[in-house]
Amino acid sequence: MIYTEKIKEQHDEIIAIIRELREDVYSVEDIFENTLLIALRLGQLNHALHSHLKFEDEFLYPCLQASDNDYTKETAGTLIEEMGGLAQKLTAYIKQYIGNPNTIREDIPKFALDTTDLLDKISARIETENKELVDLLNANPACNIKRP
Repeated sequence: MIYTEKIKEQHDEIIAIIRELREDVYSVEDIFENTLLIALRLGQLNHALHSHLKFEDEFLYPCLQASDNDYTKETAGTLIEEMGGLAQKLTAYIKQYIGNPNTIREDIPKFALDTTDLLDKISARIETENKELVDLLNANPACNIKRP
């Protein structure tokens, strides 16, 4: 298996969920009646992101950080640090809104703002990975192919 293909598949799945969530929270007036659907999609996003992060943490980043190339090691380290902050924000967000879906209804404008902010950050991160991480993997073929 070529890991760049797996990353792109995971990113496509995450972007599709984000697109659906953006439609769900686009109109603040519709959020109240769509709370259950939104909560389900947030659960899907949480699952997809955690699967993606596990894949990166267990396979990709350790290989890239073991590279002899300083640029590869430094860039992988930077990507790990940046993702750590985003993962913490996602965990706090999920705990706040999915732990008690009524929280969504209690302050719909805040929920819409928090959701848009988080989705923007995740989307930006995926764009960065699509460029930088894929480039690193292509430059380090030993990290791009699953070993038997």
